[in-house]
Amino acid sequence: MEARVSLRAAARAIGISAVYLGEVERGVRPPLRKERWDALIKIVPTLDRDTMIRLSANAKPVQLDLRDTPPEYQDLGMALARRIERQNLTEKDFERLSAILGSDDE
Repeated sequence: MEARVSLRAAARAIGISAVYLGEVERGVRPPLRKERWDALIKIVPTLDRDTMIRLSANAKPVQLDLRDTPPEYQDLGMALARRIERQNLTEKDFERLSAILGSDDE
């Protein structure tokens, strides 16, 4: 929508159905295969390969097995999962948690 490109136009440009692309967008289907990225980037000027890599990585479900962790870790994991699902962290809470947790790159 930001790029002012319709779902139909984007789907047509990369050679898939609009229904399928809509399902990818909603997370019902897995991310687009890399060989379709260049065509999508060409029609949607707000996209680049780095963004596609990030979106693709973030589209994968995260599973966290808490069964063998101490109860306080289980409680923390579940509380954080609920807050993420509800998307109700304040900006301050989000910043504090991000500072504590860091990124996977560290």
